[in-house]
Amino acid sequence: MGEADIIPFPARTEVSGEQQRLRRALADLQTALAEQKRALDEWRFAMTELGIGVSGLGMALGSYQESLGSVETKLGDLRAEAKSLEAWADGVLAQEQR
Repeated sequence: MGEADIIPFPARTEVSGEQQRLRRALADLQTALAEQKRALDEWRFAMTELGIGVSGLGMALGSYQESLGSVETKLGDLRAEAKSLEAWADGVLAQEQR
């Protein structure tokens, strides 16, 4: 066998000041992006909850409107009955005065 060539591992070179600043800026940017993603996720969740609340409110208002319609119908019936009773009472009073 012949002689072996030994290849040295590359030695680490000193990172320059500009490279360090660039790495820190990149790390800060990644942190800011992660925080913005979290904030956007929280905003989306809040919008979903708001949508659910508004939908529930719409259903409640629809039910209230139906109830008001029912009350209006009952009041109309009572008004008709009151007019009928008034006409009957007027008739009785008219007969008594004769």
